[in-house]
Amino acid sequence: MRHPLDESPDKLCADLLVQAGEGSLLREACEMSSQVWDGDPTRPRGPRVALILIELKADTDTLLAAVLADPRLRPGFNVQAMQQRYGPHVARMVADLHRLNTFTETHAAFENPQQAENMRRLLLAMVGDARVILIKLAYRLERLRALPLVEDMDLRRLVARETLELFAPIAHRLGLGQLKWELEDLAFRHLEPDTYKRIARFLDERRGEREGYIGRVRGQLEAALKAEGIDARVYGRPKHLYSIFEKMRRKKLSFEQLFDVRALRVQVESVADCYAALSIVHTLWEAIPSEYDDYIAHPKPNGYQSLHTAVHALDGKTLEVQIRTRAMHDQAELGVAAHWRYKEGAKSSGDPFQDELERLRMALEEGEGTALAASTVYVFTPKGHVMELPRGATPLDLAYSIHTELGHGCRGARVNGKLVALNTPLDNADRVELMRAPEGHPSREWADPKAGYLASKSARAKVRAWFVRREHETARAEGHAHWDKTVRRLGLSREQREALIQSLKMKSEEAVWEALGENRLSRAAFLDAVRAALGSGARPGQAPSRALAPPAAPSRITLEGLQAEPARCCNPTPGEPVAGYITRGQGLRLHRADCRNLAHLRAMHPERVMDVEWPRLAGIPVRAHLEILGDDRPELLRDIGNVLTQFKARLVSSDNRLDRRSGQGRMRLVLELPGVEGIAPLLDRLRSLKDVDEVNRL
Repeated sequence: MRHPLDESPDKLCADLLVQAGEGSLLREACEMSSQVWDGDPTRPRGPRVALILIELKADTDTLLAAVLADPRLRPGFNVQAMQQRYGPHVARMVADLHRLNTFTETHAAFENPQQAENMRRLLLAMVGDARVILIKLAYRLERLRALPLVEDMDLRRLVARETLELFAPIAHRLGLGQLKWELEDLAFRHLEPDTYKRIARFLDERRGEREGYIGRVRGQLEAALKAEGIDARVYGRPKHLYSIFEKMRRKKLSFEQLFDVRALRVQVESVADCYAALSIVHTLWEAIPSEYDDYIAHPKPNGYQSLHTAVHALDGKTLEVQIRTRAMHDQAELGVAAHWRYKEGAKSSGDPFQDELERLRMALEEGEGTALAASTVYVFTPKGHVMELPRGATPLDLAYSIHTELGHGCRGARVNGKLVALNTPLDNADRVELMRAPEGHPSREWADPKAGYLASKSARAKVRAWFVRREHETARAEGHAHWDKTVRRLGLSREQREALIQSLKMKSEEAVWEALGENRLSRAAFLDAVRAALGSGARPGQAPSRALAPPAAPSRITLEGLQAEPARCCNPTPGEPVAGYITRGQGLRLHRADCRNLAHLRAMHPERVMDVEWPRLAGIPVRAHLEILGDDRPELLRDIGNVLTQFKARLVSSDNRLDRRSGQGRMRLVLELPGVEGIAPLLDRLRSLKDVDEVNRL
């Protein structure tokens, strides 16, 4: 059996020309469509789409664009030739329709409501003429009507779900009730075939009873309205299966509990008649207060206006009643199409039709009052997600909107497969692929609005925050290095460091580092605090002498004739003040009097510590191990050599290294001096050299 959509091209064009009226350009467009007919009725045909638009009172340009946008004509599309033949408006609409048909990322709208919303906004934002959206919706309706001819069940479900997620909500927000209901019912039929058939069967079984009941209440209401002098048209309101299903699911109602299965619609001449008719309805039957809505005083965002009420009518059965004027009815069914009749002959900037087109652009913003195309751009990620960005946004804006670290490390981008600069403005429907450096960081130029890298204020704030954080970390590291150098040079104990922190009124060492690095604490003030922590008599550059406990035994033992070895921790030199510690099984170990280990041993085992003296051996060579810390400059080694020459010290070995953390040079020397009495003056002289921070005995 031949399907109704499979009629011949000649018959289809003839039907269109009869309904639209003869026109040479429209006839020419129909002939072009007939020439490329491929015999496949599952693909929408331009003339059939134009027939749908005639029901919406479309103008000639819209009908021409619908016919010429037939996908079979796309291979031969030439925008310049079309502009010359059909005018710039038709050519632009056809170009926009071809562009809309290139989308393959619509599956992302199924993932979550926000992706669906972004996709709907993109569809509306990227067209120059809002009539393109109406043509697109008509093409979608034509495709749904042909779905029974498609054998691929998965494709049927994909088209149906795409319709419910994207196109039916657009039709609703644009006030196109006539398209919306059919789009939803046809999509519902393929997504939920069993539920669709069950509801349809239920309605069909009760049709006779319902129609008889509607006839009785309609006659009663018509008589009451006429008695009050109100000119009205009263008729049964057609029911749509998907709306019944949605209401049952949303309110968890059974079929018998639905109010609007039995429904009347009342059309009157004026707004005053609407409220007068409402009063008559409530006088005639008992109202259900919770089911009253005044969409005349408070229109819906898509412009819909009407009075809704529900009553207990004849036999106590629930009846829903809608009351509206003829203009309100046209707006509810046709949306923007209801305003097309104003287009003809309008030349002023206050053209009502053009105002309505602008309202379409704002419709997806739910009445927020900002034109969508003027403030927003929508782009695709490589995975097909739609991202909303401010107008003028760049690939860098997209990177920061996805993740801050991706923005910091972004080093390049491809837009629609081509490499572009990071400050390239994006357009609607651009496909953007970002490239990231493993250890990349932002540029200060990105935070400058004049450079054009970032349109988003929040993204520029993220760049500025990165540099503030880096400067903070750098200052902290510099303060840490200065703290370490001072603490090591002066040999501050843990108790002295804690006292220093308290005297500075800081919470921790880290706080002191930050204050030093950021110059909130000057180096001079820090040094004064260090001196106070050391106590009187201490001076920077000289390790403080440590108080030793009294000797455990009053006797003093000389080294002559006594077996003793220097301790490795402090390596005492003959002539220096020393003390002996009696070890277990290793004999006597000699420690310098200021050795930290000796202080610990004296506290733990005072009875095993004794004072000793080196024998007076003047002129005997002494070996010393020194560590010198200072700035790494080429002349420092020469200056040290001059000092060693003055003290007749022989350099046995040396080892020079650079401390990466502090940036200091570290030099370790092994010297041989004529006698022990020359060590202290040598150390003082070395400490006085320029750029030398510390000189320590090892």
